[in-house]
Amino acid sequence: MKKRYLTVGDFKRNAFIVAAAATMGLTSCDSNTQQNDERNASTEVPAPDGIVTELTEEAPDQWKITDERTTAPGHSMAILKYNDGRVDTLQGLALENQMKDLANNQQQYNQGSGFGMGNVLWWSAMGYMAGRMMSPRPAYYANPGVMNNTAAWRQNVQTYRQQSTAPRTGQSGYFRGRSSGAGA
Repeated sequence: MKKRYLTVGDFKRNAFIVAAAATMGLTSCDSNTQQNDERNASTEVPAPDGIVTELTEEAPDQWKITDERTTAPGHSMAILKYNDGRVDTLQGLALENQMKDLANNQQQYNQGSGFGMGNVLWWSAMGYMAGRMMSPRPAYYANPGVMNNTAAWRQNVQTYRQQSTAPRTGQSGYFRGRSSGAGA
């Protein structure tokens, strides 16, 4: 009795295998997409609170941070109390432009020389929110307790940075967490 073996080039068999694989692949992609959408919705990272930083001019162009407190996201501001009694507020676009300027020149401010308004603002919680990665410098605070008031807030910002830059799901690479097939 002679057994009939299929050759590699058997057109009907290969067409059937391709059709079956395509059908299974399409149905698994559909359910996988739903699962990924559910995961992405549940892992959305909330924005950290905003910050209000109060700077007081102790002498001409010598500033200290006298208060920092949290506020609603998007409502950050810097309150500037001048030596002559004037009070100015930086918020919105003016504050954003000031912080961009500080971030663009951070090499100058990272050295930490001087107590000018730019230097002190860069080393405040406002500078941390703008992208400074290092811890605050106590010398820029009028009272060390003020710096400690925002320690939990700084931790929240750090967590936000880590979560917002991490992949949305733990699945990456070629197989993306495939739950069926060989080896599962």
